[in-house]
Amino acid sequence: MRRFLCMVLTGIAMIGCLCTNAGAVDAPNAVLGEYELAEAAITRATGSFNTTVKANSEVMVDTKFTLAAGETVRIRASYSPEDASMDFGLLDSDGVYHYVNVTTGSIDKTIKVPESGDYWLVISNNSSNSVAVTGIVRY
Repeated sequence: MRRFLCMVLTGIAMIGCLCTNAGAVDAPNAVLGEYELAEAAITRATGSFNTTVKANSEVMVDTKFTLAAGETVRIRASYSPEDASMDFGLLDSDGVYHYVNVTTGSIDKTIKVPESGDYWLVISNNSSNSVAVTGIVRY
């Protein structure tokens, strides 16, 4: 009798495990209790650049990025001479320049785009000397 009872309970446990339903929810902002589901940040591409920016001018470094509102672009670069004032940023299709000014010889900044659209990486040299710039951009 004891063996029979063990076999029945084992069978019930196996059926319970195999017949459990699972489902998925397509709701990126759904709230579960105290926890909010967040969309995963995915790096879509990485590009490197190596350029010289003439005195008091700007250079469009890369091809366009097509981004959705809220996506980010990380710019990591170093330049020489280190005391030059440089602007690193993204130019949108409306001509608005979203940039960060740097005067330390290097940058490691992330820019969040406000609107969906096409963006271009632009580096502006605010100094009176040419500046050599090397870096990577992740978007």
